Amino acid sequence: MILFFIVAYLIGSIPFGKIVTKILINKDITQTGSGNIGATNVYRSVSKKAGVVVLLLDAIKPIIALLVIEYFDPNFFSKFKYLIFFFSITGHIFPIWLKFKGGKGVACYFGGFLILSPIVTIFAMGIWLLTVKFSKLSSLGALLSIFLLTTYELIFIYGNLNKVIIFVISVLIFLKHSSNIKRLIKGKENKINL
Repeated sequence: MILFFIVAYLIGSIPFGKIVTKILINKDITQTGSGNIGATNVYRSVSKKAGVVVLLLDAIKPIIALLVIEYFDPNFFSKFKYLIFFFSITGHIFPIWLKFKGGKGVACYFGGFLILSPIVTIFAMGIWLLTVKFSKLSSLGALLSIFLLTTYELIFIYGNLNKVIIFVISVLIFLKHSSNIKRLIKGKENKINL
C-alpha cells in the first residue's frame, strides 16, 4: 500500500516546467520570471507553446498515477483513489528533487479530477478558460474554478475521508496562491493573454 503512495508522489514530483525550459532555452525556470515551475510562468517566460506543453504534462501526472495503480490493483484504486490523487498532487507542490519547492497544483488538480469526476471537471475547466479569456487573470480563473469544483465535490462525493482529502488539497492550492490573492485584492495581479 505504501509503495503505491510513494509511486504516486514520485510521478507527481516530476518537474516538467524545469525540464521543458532547460531543453528549450537552456535556462532554469526557478531563476526565471516568478521562479515558479508551473505552466503560467513557463508561458510567460519561455513561450505560449511551452506553457501549454507544461500544462498538459503536469495535468497528466495524476492521471498516470491513478491509471497505473488502477491497472495493478483495481481494488486498492477503488478504495484509495482520492489518497492516490493527494500524493500525486503533493509531489507536484512539494517535489523532493527541488527541495520541496514546486508548482501551485492547478493543472494537477484538474488532471486528477478528469479521472475522478470527469463531467463536472470539464465544466469547471470551461469556467477557468472563460475567466482567463475575459479577465486576463490566470490565478483568478484557477482559484474560481477550483473553489466551485471543490464545493461540488464536498457536497456530492461519498466518504468523510475523501471530503477531508479534497478540502486539504484545495487549501494547499489556495495557500500556494497567497501572493496572487494579495495582488488580486490590490488590483496588481499580472495579466496573461491566451
